[in-house]
Amino acid sequence: MLRISAEFDGDIVKTVSIHGDFFMHPEDALEFIEKAIEGGNLGKGLTGAIDRAVEANSIEMFGLDSKGIEDAIKLAKENAK
Repeated sequence: MLRISAEFDGDIVKTVSIHGDFFMHPEDALEFIEKAIEGGNLGKGLTGAIDRAVEANSIEMFGLDSKGIEDAIKLAKENAK
């Protein structure tokens, strides 16, 4: 399960908060991913920014991947309309 809280300005992700039933290491990994997403353009895709944050911070994700995060954010935007 993945729960997204986000604010949008058109296709731009202004803020995002990610919660759910998954694990990441290190413990503060989610902060790096959320920061990488903020300011990102959904129309251009977010997986690249997420993948760069994961690589730069040696993040291990269990039960979740960058495509799943991007899909959940897109769904959150659709449901916000």
